[in-house]
Amino acid sequence: MKMRSLLILLALLYSFTSLAEKERNSYSFKKIDHAQGLSSSAVISIFQDNTGIMWIGTYDGINCYDGKEIETFRSDFSAKKTLSNNIIHAIQQADSNCLWISCNHNINRFSIPSKQVVANYEFPGFYTPHSNKSGDTWLIGTNSIRYYNTYHHNFIQIEKPDIEMGDPNNHAFVTENGELWLFPKHSTELYKLSLNSFGLDTLNTRLTIVTSHFHSKPLETISYQNGILCFVDMDKDLYIYDIVGKSKIYTRNIAALLEKYGPIQGIIPFYDDIIIGFKTNGLILLRASQKYEESILNRNICIFSIYKDPHQGIFWIGSDGQGAIMYAQDHSIATNIKLNSLSPNLTRQVRSLMTDKNGGLWCGTKGDGLLYIPDFQKGIDISKTKVYSPHNAQNVASYSKWDKDFEIFTLQQSRYLNGFWVGTGDTGLYYYSNADKKLHAILPPSGNPIVHIHKIYEENDSTLWLSSSETGIHKVRFKQANSSPTIQKEKKFHFYREQHEINSLCSMIPQGDSILWFASRNNGLIKMNKQTEEYQVISLKEMFHKSVDDILSTYVDKNGKIYLGTTAGLVSLTQENGKLKPHYVGLAEGLLNDMIHGILEDDNGFLWLSTNKGIIKYNPQNDSSHTYYYSSGVQIGEFSDDAYYQCPYTQKLIFGGTDGLLYLDKDVITPSGYYPDIILRKLKIESKEANLSHYYAPDGKTLRIPGSKASFTLTFAVPDYLTGSEIEYSYKLEGKDTDWTNFSPNNEAIYSDIIAGKYTLKIRYKKDVTDSYKTLTIPISIVSPWYQSIPAYLIYTLLLIGVGATIFYLLSKYSQLKNKVKQLSINNSESISCESSCQYIKQIRETVTLKLGIPSDQMKCTTTDQINFIWKVTHIIEQNLNKEDLSTTFIADQMAMSPRQFYRRFKEISEISPSDLIKNCRIEKAAGLLLTTDTSIQDIIADVGISSRAYFYKEFTRKFEMTPKDYRETNKNK
Repeated sequence: MKMRSLLILLALLYSFTSLAEKERNSYSFKKIDHAQGLSSSAVISIFQDNTGIMWIGTYDGINCYDGKEIETFRSDFSAKKTLSNNIIHAIQQADSNCLWISCNHNINRFSIPSKQVVANYEFPGFYTPHSNKSGDTWLIGTNSIRYYNTYHHNFIQIEKPDIEMGDPNNHAFVTENGELWLFPKHSTELYKLSLNSFGLDTLNTRLTIVTSHFHSKPLETISYQNGILCFVDMDKDLYIYDIVGKSKIYTRNIAALLEKYGPIQGIIPFYDDIIIGFKTNGLILLRASQKYEESILNRNICIFSIYKDPHQGIFWIGSDGQGAIMYAQDHSIATNIKLNSLSPNLTRQVRSLMTDKNGGLWCGTKGDGLLYIPDFQKGIDISKTKVYSPHNAQNVASYSKWDKDFEIFTLQQSRYLNGFWVGTGDTGLYYYSNADKKLHAILPPSGNPIVHIHKIYEENDSTLWLSSSETGIHKVRFKQANSSPTIQKEKKFHFYREQHEINSLCSMIPQGDSILWFASRNNGLIKMNKQTEEYQVISLKEMFHKSVDDILSTYVDKNGKIYLGTTAGLVSLTQENGKLKPHYVGLAEGLLNDMIHGILEDDNGFLWLSTNKGIIKYNPQNDSSHTYYYSSGVQIGEFSDDAYYQCPYTQKLIFGGTDGLLYLDKDVITPSGYYPDIILRKLKIESKEANLSHYYAPDGKTLRIPGSKASFTLTFAVPDYLTGSEIEYSYKLEGKDTDWTNFSPNNEAIYSDIIAGKYTLKIRYKKDVTDSYKTLTIPISIVSPWYQSIPAYLIYTLLLIGVGATIFYLLSKYSQLKNKVKQLSINNSESISCESSCQYIKQIRETVTLKLGIPSDQMKCTTTDQINFIWKVTHIIEQNLNKEDLSTTFIADQMAMSPRQFYRRFKEISEISPSDLIKNCRIEKAAGLLLTTDTSIQDIIADVGISSRAYFYKEFTRKFEMTPKDYRETNKNK
């Protein structure tokens, strides 16, 4: 039975994560302090609520931390719904999604949804709340006990057992079934206090107290979390007690530790070990595998509180002066080698990579030469790390810049010689000999180096293919001579596209015995038959209508699919029945950066793409991707062309960048399997922050946002404190959006001008490239104000009908009255003088013809209607005379008539055409300006809407029989 209990306890201690012994050192400390927005570096209490959010109590308010942002709540003594004090001694779970926050002599009930204090309880003396996940709460004082009654919403004092109370902080706790376990001072007994209910009227609440013998010696210190009780008795023996299994295990005597490090703040199991937090002497680890021998974790922390996250196994420390500290497993996918850690003078980016059979790593740089790190996976020995140039070698520790840059773009291990090939920039081809450990220049028979070599393919023991970004493809024949080979013959190949030669070729892919693929910069892909030398230029741009002909990297996967990394995304080509089936993935498909410098494949079939902003894990099965940019141990942010390589001995994936390199295991570790729920954190309406709880419907699920059109922002978070930086979100508003947004680290959903109606916002997240997502669904109702509701519109309609009916009635009465007056006028008055009307029409006709500059006999206006028509025409011409497009169509449009209708009405009253009338008006206006202003003739021409000077002079002379200049000189002084 004892052995069975031991196994159960060890399983509980080990339940959070199973770690191999070799991984034990992959733990580290991380601070949450003012840099993240913590209100004070003195952290007195730490607690995790039921949603996973961390609450950090300090000497200056309480901080809510979701793994991404911190929100601080302080006392505002002018408001009733804030904390009673800023010194936060304890935080515990309460019922109804609330927290208990202990501030000196006050206990604040804090509502998490409304972010407000909803009740405050003041007691004489010092009290500490103890509760479980359900919020069953007991309040322990130095000489009294209370429980929180959810029916009365108050703390009810009970009759305390006749015992001497110990420290309220560390002599009591509440189990998951709501029992209060109380250990009296200087006693071996355990008191269990329980209630039949925390939510009944006090008359119906029954208290039960059960006393039992717990231990042979009185307990001095207890520490309880997550079902495990650690205690130290008066003999300084440390035990672990499993509440559920009721098993007790002795670990060791810690008298020497207490003597050495002082009083204990807390004791918590950490996987299968134990961590003891000492108030003034930091953290000590007792290793189970070493019979609980002490091991120092960190002696430089003064500790106020400790807490273990039950979900991710994180050990939280509330410190005096260093903020909140996390002790947790490192989550790193990569091992980094930064060049400046080897030498401050190594400043050029890594451009090529290779490993040798002895475990050495070779790195070609863009200017600093060839770097050699022996046995790099076992750690870097600076004394053995060297930097090579064609003429010398230096130890990296004392490295100083070469007199001339030595650029290396490619390294290729020889399958036939004892060394490797080196493709450089301006200095051409080199060979490194393992025999003499030197670089040897390899020149063609012409003596001119083949420059800017980016890829080398060793076809056999006497043939090399070289791709150059300046001179294209070269095939060379070589033979071994002494310590280095020599080139006997060289041939350059010529490729053309639309009569232009393609010379910038950086990568090549051999396929079988006869095919070579060449990747170009800006001209796509070339497929060549080595035997016949026939070739085909394949434009990727023509396939996708995207700028993907600029190829930076190539890769052929295990199934023969060709991948091309371009400056604008990833292209894959599958050969089916002699034809190429293309596929494209870019920014629109979810890549956070589409400049692909390198492509490699891991053992799981995932591709790893090095880019301008981090490294991307890509799943070819579903096109999903995940970016690591200064996260999960990736410390290289910007990667380089040509610098991607898979070690043939260990299968590690190696990528080079601007300031170093990193390597991944062939079976790259996947993120933590912990996937917490998404939590809504903030709401903004019209860019103003709103209290989220105020906008929930009575069902507590639907968000109701007012407005006929609403603009809002919802902020959300996932409380993951280990791999939170890897989380990428996507969302969709059903009822508006047709597709999900691309996954990104952005944790805000922003919408503008959403019309009233019912919608559903769906938010999902991922930490990897699988199809499995965790999703949050939020019904959203955009509610129009009452005056824009359907009943309101019905009322408006009825009112309009009533007003319309009234107006119609009044108009009909008016019409009847008008007809009666008219009839009386006809019967009793003399006719209106016809002569008077004719005189009026004559005056108007003369005025109009004068304005238009035409004889009055050319205008036949005999009715008032005709006079009104020509008056409007005259007004339009006068107002728009300076416009070149003034025409019959323009005037007709201004008068809301068709050109044909306008022309017919105009001909009824005028003997000249509308166009002649406009021309006449322009000339008359110009004549007037010549006489009344000093404006130049060219400006006058423009003012009357004529663009041609010759046309103006011709028409002006025809009308006035003299030029404009003569007209001005002749008539101005009259």
